[in-house]
Amino acid sequence: MGRKILLIAAITFYFGNSIISQITPSKVIDLRRLQIDFEQSKSTEGMNNTVYEGTPYLFERFSGADIVLNAGQGYEDVPMNYNIYSDDFEYMIDNVSYVLGNNDIVSLISINDRNFCYMTYTYNSAQIKGYLELIADGDFRFFKKHRVIYTESQPTTGYKEAQPPRFSPRSPDYFIELNNNEVVYFNKLNDLADLIPEEGDRIKDYIKGNKLKARKEEDIIEIADFINGK
Repeated sequence: MGRKILLIAAITFYFGNSIISQITPSKVIDLRRLQIDFEQSKSTEGMNNTVYEGTPYLFERFSGADIVLNAGQGYEDVPMNYNIYSDDFEYMIDNVSYVLGNNDIVSLISINDRNFCYMTYTYNSAQIKGYLELIADGDFRFFKKHRVIYTESQPTTGYKEAQPPRFSPRSPDYFIELNNNEVVYFNKLNDLADLIPEEGDRIKDYIKGNKLKARKEEDIIEIADFINGK
């Protein structure tokens, strides 16, 4: 019961009553049922045998996560980790990990006090579906897209030793959800003034007066709170 109360409190804090009203009173906690709901679940056995440097995962280990589905039911305390490279969550049952897949039925995944939404967003005019991490809430929600790149192994050449394959982190991308529910990428903080023209002058003045930078997440959260009147 304790975890259920915490889950509802967390979702209420970030998303208000819109999602809470859709959650059925009895939570689904049978992990075997999760595999039925997520028909595309695939075991990762045999997929992770390659020796590589770095990691495709966001967290060091699998941790208990809460899942809320669009239909209202959910799962609590599922051992999960976010695979940045595949842009999918993996979960663990009996020490075997599975790719979640079938993400269109997911509304929210909460893990390690962080919240991830599966949504459609616009990046350089392209419509993409994937997981975004919520970093600031309000009338205008702000999100972060984690990024990592994979480099193939390199053979020995001359005096250069062979290099194993490697996962390397890259700077995240940031997005804002507008009043029309469109989720769009912004590169510079001043882009926000163009995206919210009715507040454009105030946004530009605040950015300039406080010397905010687009590549500092704390500055993005600060301007997000300003825009949302916090």
